[in-house]
Amino acid sequence: MRAVVLITLAVSACVQSEAPHGYIVNKVAGKAYKVMYQAQTWTRAKVECEANGATLAVPKSQDEFKFLQKLVRGMYYPNIVGSWYKLLVWLGISNLDDYTVWKNVDGENINTTGFSKWASNYVAFSNDPMEPHCAGMDAVNHGLRDYWCHLRQPYICQIQVDSV
Repeated sequence: MRAVVLITLAVSACVQSEAPHGYIVNKVAGKAYKVMYQAQTWTRAKVECEANGATLAVPKSQDEFKFLQKLVRGMYYPNIVGSWYKLLVWLGISNLDDYTVWKNVDGENINTTGFSKWASNYVAFSNDPMEPHCAGMDAVNHGLRDYWCHLRQPYICQIQVDSV
């Protein structure tokens, strides 16, 4: 009996049932997200997430996009520091390697991941190879928005969590 209890405790310790402080769990996606209010360029936001064991958030389904958009809607915009345009939040999608191909931070073409919808009447890429863009989202539009990577925006980090 004691061995069963010890095994149960050992298995329970390996399952992360709670997200780190400040992260909001999406049980369906098996991920947790944290909105970062200190605005950064897209590249710096990517580095900051990775330094904390996370990645920039990447929606891979319509449901996951909606979940993230609810987080953006719930943001307390006066707390955003360092951005003059507080309505756009960086996601882990860019066309930095090839201005005609949008990839996520996992290196996947977003057209093959399950979610690649752009906001209505929105051009999904610049025709200028000297002007790569990065993708973000806002609280209103039902799709991705491209924006200049060098501008400082709030962002969302994500981590994998085990199903609870």
